[in-house]
Amino acid sequence: MNNVKFKPWVGDKYALGIIGYDANGKVIYGTASQLGKKILVLGESHYCANPETEATAFLTIDIIADILNPDSEWEAYKNTYTKFIKSLIGGIADLEQNDKENAWKHVGFYNYVQTPMSGARVAPTAEDFKNSEKAFFEVLQTYKPDVVIVWGNRLYNNLPKGGKQLDDLTISTGRFSGNSTEMWNYNVCGKDITVMPITHPSAAYSTRLFNSFFRELISK
Repeated sequence: MNNVKFKPWVGDKYALGIIGYDANGKVIYGTASQLGKKILVLGESHYCANPETEATAFLTIDIIADILNPDSEWEAYKNTYTKFIKSLIGGIADLEQNDKENAWKHVGFYNYVQTPMSGARVAPTAEDFKNSEKAFFEVLQTYKPDVVIVWGNRLYNNLPKGGKQLDDLTISTGRFSGNSTEMWNYNVCGKDITVMPITHPSAAYSTRLFNSFFRELISK
């Protein structure tokens, strides 16, 4: 991955994936005898106050490792990751350490923009997005996810245009029945990869709504 500056986090059970969800909306992970769908979670960018020292190749990996460290000091940004994992796991009011570790073991996480931002609220430029395309496709080719979950419409709208639009994904049952989201597809080295945007978990994010979307997505 010659163009990748920030290596992705890849859980040691990433290849097992997610099979689906039980009747209560709680995740069922894949096993060696029954593989699930491989999930790549796609964030937008890193913020580095001191890029000369902080913008290392292992920045993404170190962030997830810190989130998983029970002795690590709590910081506000960690709420973003907690809300997302709650929605992915489903059926959990209080996220226990074991639940958190299990979830991150079964997914990959990659920040798309390969240039660190100078401030927490600084948006990437069109050039930043464009310059990150080669790295993104290198990650897709290397890890071959079945599904890419994209954090935020800004990132989704700035992804490479190669590929094709899919039919919208519509929730078919439950309290959120009828809610829908658009979908995209990339074909990378003969493999179809489904891309779904979600509200960025740092915003007004409904864990129950997106758990319903994930249940619908994985069942397809």
